[in-house]
Amino acid sequence: IAVAVADPYAPRSAVSAGQKAPSFRTKTIYGKTINFPADYKGKVVLLDFWATYCKPCLAELPKTVAAYTQYHDKGFEVLSVSLDLSKKAPALYQFIKDNNMTWPQLYDGQAVKTPIAVQYGVHAIPCAVLVDGDTGLVIATDLGAMGHKLTKAVESALAAKAKK
Repeated sequence: IAVAVADPYAPRSAVSAGQKAPSFRTKTIYGKTINFPADYKGKVVLLDFWATYCKPCLAELPKTVAAYTQYHDKGFEVLSVSLDLSKKAPALYQFIKDNNMTWPQLYDGQAVKTPIAVQYGVHAIPCAVLVDGDTGLVIATDLGAMGHKLTKAVESALAAKAKK
């Protein structure tokens, strides 16, 4: 199971700002196919690796919901990757509904062995990866894409898109 990092400034995944985000194809919990980042042209996307058992993830959730509510109609998307354990689907679906997580959710019950988490080298959660949907480049990760910095990173990325 992924755990919170002793050093909050340590990288939580193998990706970093400026590099190409690994692409993937998968299905959401409701069966919609996602091709990432190809399906997100013109968007700024937060890949949010989390789990319902992770207290720091739950503390981060209101900030993610607030950013999504504020910027979604301007081109901000969230794609959550749940690292919850197998057989947690009913509780996870209820949690998503109860917490107004209206964006696409990915969950396969494999926890840290979830292929996308492995592909991104996620070793601690919450793990945030902000990606430019046009270029596929990572804009910010970890603390640079969480909390109050999430809003700033999204605003900056959307402003850069508007200038193009």
